[in-house]
Amino acid sequence: MVSANSTDSPKENKLEHPCFPQPADASIRVWRYVDLVKLIWLLDNKKLYLSRLDLLNDPHEGSTPALLAAMRDQQLRQFGATDLVTQLPQINQRSRKSLFVNCWHSGNSESEAMWRLYCPDNSGVAIQTTYQKLVQSINSDRFLYIGIIKYHDYEREGFPLNNAFYPVMHKRISFAHEHEVRLVKTLSEYWGSESDKAPPGITVEWPVESNVEAIYVNPYASQYYYEVVKSIVRRIVPSLEDRVYWPRMRAAPVY
Repeated sequence: MVSANSTDSPKENKLEHPCFPQPADASIRVWRYVDLVKLIWLLDNKKLYLSRLDLLNDPHEGSTPALLAAMRDQQLRQFGATDLVTQLPQINQRSRKSLFVNCWHSGNSESEAMWRLYCPDNSGVAIQTTYQKLVQSINSDRFLYIGIIKYHDYEREGFPLNNAFYPVMHKRISFAHEHEVRLVKTLSEYWGSESDKAPPGITVEWPVESNVEAIYVNPYASQYYYEVVKSIVRRIVPSLEDRVYWPRMRAAPVY
């Protein structure tokens, strides 16, 4: 990011925003791999939780590729703005506190890698819907955007620096296996703030009954764990109990 960047005012059609690429097929399935606590919270609150960008595990979230940063700094020095060479990185780093994201995995089949990464210890579930339903579920929020992440070699490639959403919607090539769909919302009152008053996360309304197509239990979990998940779903949102399944990965091998 650079300080000249700004998030756009909401557009009439958010899906045409240049920072938020859309999939070729909107019917593609999307998955959110979570632990049991997060599933309970989602069912009970009927809201999506968006985490503050600077609190995600990857410290490169919202960063500028090395190649672009070098070009930016060179141009600043040529224009005599040497102070900005040290000020801009600090401003951009603080600005991550104003951006909040919610992440999904895209693909028409489940991912063994995602089970291992986000649902360790043979536990957790995958909440499955479609990209189209996800778009429709947030359409009423004019400041909430959605798109697919682009992956780059941050040592050799770059992206435009004219909008602060670009760094949020790009990640290093090492994360390409995630096939991430990302929801992004910004709270402008915290933009570039030096304070630490920004909340660690925000929530948006998300009716689970109309949006959740299936809840898949970790294929490595026990039958007991599966029954616990069904019981929890039945108690909180009874209509979803019939949408709790074992994934196809659970199928026994044939020799």
